[in-house]
Amino acid sequence: MNYKSIGSLAAICALLLTIAGSASAQTETPEEAPAEAGVSEESAAEAAAEDTPVSDEDFAKSLIGQTYTGSFELDGWTNVGGGLVLPPFYVQHYSREDGTVLVLTAKSAEEDGSSSDFEITDALTTDKPNKGYTFSTACMKGEDFTLRYMGEASGKDEAEWWTNLRKAWEIDVETGKISSVNARGVKCTNPNW
Repeated sequence: MNYKSIGSLAAICALLLTIAGSASAQTETPEEAPAEAGVSEESAAEAAAEDTPVSDEDFAKSLIGQTYTGSFELDGWTNVGGGLVLPPFYVQHYSREDGTVLVLTAKSAEEDGSSSDFEITDALTTDKPNKGYTFSTACMKGEDFTLRYMGEASGKDEAEWWTNLRKAWEIDVETGKISSVNARGVKCTNPNW
């Protein structure tokens, strides 16, 4: 037998074993690879979603429908005040350290407003009022003395009512929903009065 042939045969066998060994070392089939890659991508997307901060608007919307008894406290928010709009609806004003305003409307469990059990019917967030302005939930329009209006107002310290408003909102006394309205004709009580 020719030594050259044996050496060539041995080299070919070694090459085939090397190829076969690397093929069997592969731990996933091509069909498995995309599935596992999809799981990894999905897990990464879920992790990114958990790390993404919730917007103020989404936070406010998440409060709608929640029920509570007595007062409603929120971490990171200061309860500025509020009160009865018209039975069974109440309004509550909160502010955050950065000046952001949060307003919640809530419906009493009793139509006459006498219950201390409430369900949040709507929520509004707005940026910190401009310099010289303050946010008020004690506003009215025309001869309607129901304090169902809110606004970003300014005025003279000696005036009982402030009529200079940048923005205004109205609370629907049938549903408790908050909507933006034209500020013309809306006046808010002077917080220093």
